[in-house]
Amino acid sequence: MARVLAWTVEFLQAFFLVVDDLIDESITRRGQPCWYKLEHVGLISCNDAILLDQENYHILKLFFSDKPYYQKLVDLMHEVSCTRYTAIGQSMDMASNPPNKRPQFHVFTQLRYDSIVKYKTAFYSFVLPVRLALYMSSFNSEEDHKIAEEILLKIGHLFQVQDDYLDCFGDPAIIGKIGTDIEEGKCSWLIVTAFQMCDKQQREFIETNYGIKDGDCVRRVKEFYNKLNLKDVFHKEEEKQYKEINVLIDNLKAKSQLSPKIFTEFLNRIYKRKK
Repeated sequence: MARVLAWTVEFLQAFFLVVDDLIDESITRRGQPCWYKLEHVGLISCNDAILLDQENYHILKLFFSDKPYYQKLVDLMHEVSCTRYTAIGQSMDMASNPPNKRPQFHVFTQLRYDSIVKYKTAFYSFVLPVRLALYMSSFNSEEDHKIAEEILLKIGHLFQVQDDYLDCFGDPAIIGKIGTDIEEGKCSWLIVTAFQMCDKQQREFIETNYGIKDGDCVRRVKEFYNKLNLKDVFHKEEEKQYKEINVLIDNLKAKSQLSPKIFTEFLNRIYKRKK
């Protein structure tokens, strides 16, 4: 039953990725062409995404409707942690970089970035699967769920910072996709951090070249990132966040009956990841 429940998360993930790739005009995903890029698919991918999303609730009804925690699973899937929150995060992401316009650089702030990551990635990727499992295991305490959510949101934030870094500096052969954040004008950790480090003239240089689908512009931005030594800045940030999350996990014993292993396995799986 746990595996069946896990498949609902996979269907949800597939739904989000199909839509996200279409919106971002991405090229590859997991080493293969994005679904909408296939000749026989195109905009049919919009309907396919809806089918994937709705299958979650079909699976929940088929296998869990007789369980005492069924309604909690449905509420969590539908409202609290995934579809609603992720749509909010996607909206903030798109508002930062509206179609057919230049990126809205004035909103490329740490607060905006943190909010996008929280709602677009961390909830459905990390909070959702663990909280579903907690309900299935009869952990119904609101306090336990709140504690778990706090730790998992921070793990999700670290994951997205890593993702932004790998989009620019990762090897496409390893990560399974071609990074496009720079030409797409994404509000990523790299540009938000660069804006915090550079002066007015340097910022103007980035804004001139960022969000333009031109190889020379992308190269200039990457060269400037290297000039700011953002690789080292990233590795220090990764280490800092890793230590902060471990402190929260170590403090679990005094607050909750939740097993630290739940969180350490997630954290150690992503720490210093290459893809």
